[in-house]
Amino acid sequence: MKRKQFVKGITQIAQEGAIQIFQEYTAGMSEIIVGVVGVLQFDVLKYRLENEYGCEIRLESLPYGFIRWVGDPTTDVTKLKRMNNVKAVKDMKGNPLLLFVNDWMIRMVLEDNEGLELLEFKKN
Repeated sequence: MKRKQFVKGITQIAQEGAIQIFQEYTAGMSEIIVGVVGVLQFDVLKYRLENEYGCEIRLESLPYGFIRWVGDPTTDVTKLKRMNNVKAVKDMKGNPLLLFVNDWMIRMVLEDNEGLELLEFKKN
């Protein structure tokens, strides 16, 4: 019952542009990663989900501070080299992204994966 409310709430808030939602390739909507610009947006998200949609949520911080869209959406991100401390996810449109802890890891992944193009912003 709460699951439907959670999915409805998180989707609505994402459509408003307040947050971005990312899914792991294997987890579906059971565990999602929420991307925000500032910490205050997490507080707003938690408040709205609890008060407008009746959902209790648990937020856990992740160490990723850099996000890059994969230029070629047909790239199999599970076969990329040097993916330690890098998380492969997809956005709500199914576009592949990589989450990085630091910019050094971005450079290492690019060096070890010839032809890989990473974009800071996804062109719609």
